[in-house]
Amino acid sequence: MSEPFFSVILPTYNRAAMLRSAIQSVLAQTCRDYECFVIDDGSTDETPRVFGEFAAETSLRFVRFEDNRRQHARRNHAIRQARGRFVAFIDSDDIWLPERLETFRKNAESRPEIGFWFSNAYLLREGRIIGTVFEPGRSIPEGRVPGWWAVGESRLPYLTTNVAVRRDAFAEHGYFREDLRVLEDTELYARMLGAGLQVGVIREPLAVRRLHPEQITMEHRTAYRESLQALSAGGIAAAEFAAQRRLLALASAGFMIKSLKPSQARRFLREELGDGRFFAAVYWMSLVPPPLLRAAKALRSAALRARYRPAAAPPEYGAVLKMISPMLLRESGQNAER
Repeated sequence: MSEPFFSVILPTYNRAAMLRSAIQSVLAQTCRDYECFVIDDGSTDETPRVFGEFAAETSLRFVRFEDNRRQHARRNHAIRQARGRFVAFIDSDDIWLPERLETFRKNAESRPEIGFWFSNAYLLREGRIIGTVFEPGRSIPEGRVPGWWAVGESRLPYLTTNVAVRRDAFAEHGYFREDLRVLEDTELYARMLGAGLQVGVIREPLAVRRLHPEQITMEHRTAYRESLQALSAGGIAAAEFAAQRRLLALASAGFMIKSLKPSQARRFLREELGDGRFFAAVYWMSLVPPPLLRAAKALRSAALRARYRPAAAPPEYGAVLKMISPMLLRESGQNAER
């Protein structure tokens, strides 16, 4: 049997309705040269029934585990069985656009030196396309880059659901660390890029990234600690490490404040950076009582919804939403023909 160009890996846990759309978007690809591993990480919902709906699809390989070990362990399981030239990832709450794999293949074949590709994506919130992961005209480095640039999105604004990695890079540089909880992908990519794997970017949005309440709540302290490990894995110099550590600490405190945990943010700043009063806005925001933060957050959300004007959005936003609407309607149990 000939090797496919892509091995697609789709892990899932208790997302039966959204999983259906993710699978359908893989099956709708204009490039059919792929195998797809759909892996159930011990779901307790209707996921096995969704598997059954697609049992006749020969390009899909369904694997179900009874225990829950998190998605990075399941990705490793599939990578070790993968036969494709590139390994591509899709999260079970996201949707690929039909040209995703075809566009990646054209780029990969035109630039064989690139081992790590990532594309842009549309952002979907509350049934509306609200933007893209990054501005298409943004300056983004390509080729050989410092490994630690994989940490954060200031230089490389990738999401794992938009990534494709040459399969031999895993054999050469290793797999996702299963002892990490939040940023196992960041740590792996920092390690790969630090070892010389070259980066390529596709500015075209080729997926739809959902923003929704069921996404995993970020464990901010854990994410901070694992970010530091990823920086080290990427070969960062000591002086730069200190500067990046400060920026990561401030960002983590900001996330804690947005999560309505200002006292936790204040304590965290003092533990990591000393006297937080020197860190300006983030520290002073941590002094605001949670009820006021909650009210401000609600007002901001209301203002954003009020300002949203579908007619003012770029035309492609409406076209993309129309394309994926049948999938979204089926998720909610509505008739897609309405």
